[in-house]
Amino acid sequence: MNIMQHNTERLLNLTNQLLDFRKVESQGYSLNFTKCDITNVLRETYMRFSSLSRQKGLDFTLELPDENFCAHVNREAFTKIISNLLNNGMKYADSYMHIKLEVDQEKQAFYVVTKNDGVIIPDEMKEEIFQPFVRFSQKEEGKVTTGAGIGLALSRSLAELHRGTLVMVQGEEANIFRLTLPITQDMVIALDSDVENKDAELQAETSGESYPDDKLEGKHSKESKHMVLVVEDNPEMLAFIERQLSSQYAVITATNGKEALEALDSNFVNLVVSDVVMPLMDGFELCKTIKSNVGYSHIPIILLTAKTNIQSKIEGMELGADSYIEKPFSPEYLLAVVSNLINNREKLRRDFAKSPFVAVNTMALTKADEEFIKKLNEIILSNLSNQEFSMDDMAESLNMSRSSFYRKMKGVLDLSPNEYLRIERLKRAAQLLKEGESRINEICYMVGFNSSSYFSKCFLKQFGVLPKDFAG
Repeated sequence: MNIMQHNTERLLNLTNQLLDFRKVESQGYSLNFTKCDITNVLRETYMRFSSLSRQKGLDFTLELPDENFCAHVNREAFTKIISNLLNNGMKYADSYMHIKLEVDQEKQAFYVVTKNDGVIIPDEMKEEIFQPFVRFSQKEEGKVTTGAGIGLALSRSLAELHRGTLVMVQGEEANIFRLTLPITQDMVIALDSDVENKDAELQAETSGESYPDDKLEGKHSKESKHMVLVVEDNPEMLAFIERQLSSQYAVITATNGKEALEALDSNFVNLVVSDVVMPLMDGFELCKTIKSNVGYSHIPIILLTAKTNIQSKIEGMELGADSYIEKPFSPEYLLAVVSNLINNREKLRRDFAKSPFVAVNTMALTKADEEFIKKLNEIILSNLSNQEFSMDDMAESLNMSRSSFYRKMKGVLDLSPNEYLRIERLKRAAQLLKEGESRINEICYMVGFNSSSYFSKCFLKQFGVLPKDFAG
């Protein structure tokens, strides 16, 4: 049974690599880049290969800089490159396998170098082995190298998609592979630090002043793909789900619940797809944590599991899961569920923003969201006429950091804090206009605007009608 399982996993891994390579070669494979802790990825990959190195009696070492180093990469693709290099090295190594990270800030590049002894690939084949379906096979002291000749070809293609290179260093004393990647990429999914810098500039107050970066943020939110976090401890299944979703969504990955929470802290995630059975923190515990934490509770969760008994389904739904899909599943069905959950949230947000009398509490889909919105609304209503009231005041009143508050607002309402404040002022103005007890100029100042012309302009843009016509 163990042999059958090993061969099945090996065949599945080969199939996945062939599919990835086919996509790369047909130019149908694109990567989403995020700021990633490179040292952490290398440590994790090193630990995964430690057991194999002990079995083979190899001196397996990892050399890293003194401080953690971050760069813009696609974490899944970068991990795949390193895994292929280590797997390839382990096949040939006799006594040692070394991996080293080097950083060149002046050239804005970093290098991952692997080195092993054993059966040495001759210089004349050091370029040829990167061709698909070409492998170096040589008998030496009874050893025969094995492989399908696709891993290095895929790794080089993935490196090139990062605007980098993967080569073998000339010389026949050892097998040395050198991966070179840029530290920064042109198109990067916004991280928490970017958000904090950005939201400091997005202070478009109700005075009517226009801020270029406020427009830029709006443009970004409309043009960017929705982000999906996939949490799965099985590398093959993780890669499979990522492939299915990446054509329509920006996909980031994690291998357990703890990693997922770290990803949620540093990314604008619109939806989570999670396995149930995982190490460190399983899917049920992750679901419970997300739905009970005000910072994440707005994010819909799909649980994927091979557990088909009704009790497991009930447990998942009771913990707040928005959908529960059994393995094996149809990729088309998964895409339909993801699309449905995201689109339903978008419709709720549009209805709230465009209708003068739709209350914000209709956006609360969890108890934590309900409490958050209730407190936020109380704070805004008590400061409605204060023209100086700002995002900082809101965040401070809720005991939240600027970045956490900004991320929560974008997640629940897809609005920046200042946009939401403006809409609440306009909605209150609509109520006062319908009551008919105050004039338009008076209402303008009552809800925190200091210019009646700007108030009319905002009201028309938000609700499609001028205040005088709305009052009727």
